[in-house]
Amino acid sequence: MARTWIAAAMLTLATTPAMAGEAMLGVYAHDISDRVSFGGTEHGQQIVAGVRTTSLDELSLIFKPRLHVIAGVNTRGGTDYVAAGFSWRFKLGDRFYFQPGIGGAIHNGGVNLPSPLEPGLTVAEQQRRLRRLQTRLDLGSRVLFEPEWSLGWKASDRMSVELSWIHLSHAQLAGKQNPGLGDFGLRAVYRYGMDR
Repeated sequence: MARTWIAAAMLTLATTPAMAGEAMLGVYAHDISDRVSFGGTEHGQQIVAGVRTTSLDELSLIFKPRLHVIAGVNTRGGTDYVAAGFSWRFKLGDRFYFQPGIGGAIHNGGVNLPSPLEPGLTVAEQQRRLRRLQTRLDLGSRVLFEPEWSLGWKASDRMSVELSWIHLSHAQLAGKQNPGLGDFGLRAVYRYGMDR
């Protein structure tokens, strides 16, 4: 269901008449330890695809952000997610830029996984619950914040490469269970229309 929603959102952003923007595709190390995420519970790579508008003059009160929508799918059955939010581009010369962003995300990972230490469980159920805790993140909330940043290099007028970090967390607003999820990787960006 989440994949259907993200596909619809991306198609809408990409086909808006006269709307310029960017399409992105990247491969990320998944569930890294990065000082704000514990890391190391889930494995595999995260394939992240998304779209991003050009800077929105209509939102000049918040410094003309770009709207982004991304989806991350794990290659080994770990946490998948869909996120949307705003990002701001700061040029670093002619070809480089830094782009921080913030948004909201939903995911299909664990939320409040049951304890293997509850009384009355069979040994098999205890082992099943323990295995799940050892191999799946319990992110504490289905809805999370999605801060991110990227460092980009414009290879041409249409193509860029970005070093990117994506973080998912509820900042302990939904309780103390908050290991966070960090993904770090490289993505290719294709620009369509005019860039602002």
